[in-house]
Amino acid sequence: MTDAGIKKLLGVLLRNKEIAYSLLSAFKAEDMERGILAIPESMINRDFKMLIMDKASPFLNDYLMTFQQNSIYMELDGNAKQLGRIKAMLMLTFDRFEFQNGTHRMTFTYHEDIKSEGNFVQSMAVKAAGLKGSYLQTAAEMAKLGWLSVTKDTLVIDIDAHDIAEKIPPSLELDYLSCEDGILKFKFMIH
Repeated sequence: MTDAGIKKLLGVLLRNKEIAYSLLSAFKAEDMERGILAIPESMINRDFKMLIMDKASPFLNDYLMTFQQNSIYMELDGNAKQLGRIKAMLMLTFDRFEFQNGTHRMTFTYHEDIKSEGNFVQSMAVKAAGLKGSYLQTAAEMAKLGWLSVTKDTLVIDIDAHDIAEKIPPSLELDYLSCEDGILKFKFMIH
């Protein structure tokens, strides 16, 4: 990192002391020194909650993520417009993780369990929506997000197709390590 880059980073951290402290306090110095990025589920469920809810509004009422047994479990309370309120349980298991040499893509296998919380007609409509494929696949097709691809049992997030890709330092490489005991771990290298 250049002198100008370090100064800019320090300025951003100092202008955002409270947020920076909250985020940094979730990490352990020993992990960082070993090149391990250990993301606790509390960071996703508490620290990033408002950001996630703002981006997902009005379709998401609430969520909870847990990191267990090499999978990400998601409990979602959603609003599917005419289909009414739904409860979704998703289990995402890392199949492939690419985060180096200009490629930033995550591939998961997934299982879903979707329940309607709406009236009888909405409940029947939710069941009918699941007849032509997975609910997640149907939702992805309706959302038309260029960075998200879903098949019957596979979900691919192509970060390079999202605006956030521009903010990823080209020298950053990540390797998936584990998803256990409430912590999602990656090995990071900066070249």
